[in-house]
Amino acid sequence: MSGKRLGLVIGNNYPGSENELKFAVADALQMKEVLLNKDICGFDQVEKSINEPCLEAKIKAEKIFSSAGANDLVLIYFSGHGKKLDFNSELCMLFKDTCEEALLATSFTFGFINEIRKYPQLRSVVIVLDCCYSGVADIRGDDLTDAFKYCSGIGTVLLTSTGKTGSMSAKEDKDLEHGVFTHFLLEGLETGSVATNNDGYISIDDLYKYARDKTTERCSQSPKMGGNIEGDIFIGKNPMKIIEIEYNEKKSKLIREYSGMLKAPITNVSLTILKNKYYEPSLLGPHDVTILSNLESLLNGEVSPENYTDIVCFWKGIGNGASDQKNSIPQSPMVGFFAEEKNESPEIDEEYETSDIFTSKTTGMKFIKILEGDFMMGSKEYHNEKPVHKVKITKPFYLGRYPVTKKQWTKVMDSTPSHFEGGNNPVELVSWDDVQNFIKKLNQMESTDKYRLPSESEWEYACRADTTTIYYFGDDESKLGGYAWYSGNSGRRTHPVGMKKPNSWGLYDMNGNVWEWVQDIRHDDYDGASSDGSAWEDGNSSRRVLRGGSWSNLARGCRSASRNYRRHDYRKDNLGFRVLREI
Repeated sequence: MSGKRLGLVIGNNYPGSENELKFAVADALQMKEVLLNKDICGFDQVEKSINEPCLEAKIKAEKIFSSAGANDLVLIYFSGHGKKLDFNSELCMLFKDTCEEALLATSFTFGFINEIRKYPQLRSVVIVLDCCYSGVADIRGDDLTDAFKYCSGIGTVLLTSTGKTGSMSAKEDKDLEHGVFTHFLLEGLETGSVATNNDGYISIDDLYKYARDKTTERCSQSPKMGGNIEGDIFIGKNPMKIIEIEYNEKKSKLIREYSGMLKAPITNVSLTILKNKYYEPSLLGPHDVTILSNLESLLNGEVSPENYTDIVCFWKGIGNGASDQKNSIPQSPMVGFFAEEKNESPEIDEEYETSDIFTSKTTGMKFIKILEGDFMMGSKEYHNEKPVHKVKITKPFYLGRYPVTKKQWTKVMDSTPSHFEGGNNPVELVSWDDVQNFIKKLNQMESTDKYRLPSESEWEYACRADTTTIYYFGDDESKLGGYAWYSGNSGRRTHPVGMKKPNSWGLYDMNGNVWEWVQDIRHDDYDGASSDGSAWEDGNSSRRVLRGGSWSNLARGCRSASRNYRRHDYRKDNLGFRVLREI
């Protein structure tokens, strides 16, 4: 399909009612983020309707359907409460201004979707409903196909979180912090692993089967899919599969068409640089970037093998190609820019120490002094980040400049548990229990008791660094890639610490790369949280708090206020930590 990809996400917590939901708005907001992510779904435009009146949502929906072209894909997503009319089984989606004694007049009915779906130019539509009774969406016959008996276009598909059998209730899950069905839809898109075809693209059928199987494993819901479909509708892609395909195509072309024209050392250098571009971009040095630019030109037929050989020989000092007259060699316009960058982790070549920096004699870890102060913790957008409350940090402390690396972990524990290679990458696959053992041993090795995990409030205080914005660099999500490794730029792996910009207090990787364990026990929200900066360890939950987001998270998960929780013995390749040292 060559047309645009347009969407509308609707999230309504039914605020002010006794049945107010916790995660419908979060569902819709993250769905929008995934749809717009160019590396996952790549939608051109996604409108949102968040806790709005019903009429405003209906207007937005009809405008998208009426303006779409014949080759466009339109997606409409709803998360909220649903009710079924007894007399005709009509599905009614509820809004904050819905009067339940007049549902047809004040709710968003599936019949309305059927009406606006009649715009004749539409050919591909995806409708996703995560609400109670979604499985009865205007069904008159035996299956969901009847829901589209008035639709003449191809590629119309409906995904519902409940079916005609099993529970009609759509579940929210406080551990997942989403509706269950939506969580697994998002997980399937974000991981990309659901793609079954060899080109790395995710069909609606792939996504549905993944979310259905995961949902039925977790709860009593029975999701349903139906509609009037001809062929596949592709909703997303697996970025790592796309990378693999592109890399293999270029590698094959280099070997097939140019290995006979290039000396073996030149071919070997070229293959290494090409592989690093796709799988280890942090290993590309300034000269490698120049060579890579010319390698792309070679593969496109824009540079001769002879000129390319001269360039590689010059920058790598191979054979007779090395020369002192660098200006005689064609250069990438970015050479000067990249030549100023440091390819090593700053941890390796720290130039000096001041009274504001402490260095662990055992591990070489650098710590930044964080002064006492106060800040407003949390956010107003998400249930588990409410209420926003004032916290006063009464004592200064040292906090690790970077997350603990694999190399540092090994110095203390004589083991390397991580999945990803690279000694200066953050250690991962470590549980909260593992981290406590690391800290205990580090204290013993240095004959002190000052090392520990930060409390959740200490962590957020240090992350925000006197800011009140969504991110510690501001509110502009498009700038996140300069400060964090996240799903939009990570290549689905960790990277050496300190390669992105720090916050204004000199702390690196506070967002992205790996989630960071903190000391606190999991609580649903901040109601009753301490205001003195200490860890909140009351309660009997087996889960501990994680902060900061990781390489696998969307931008939403890498905000200063975002929180996560896992069991104290849970390990995964996106979970790490940084250490606090008391003063």
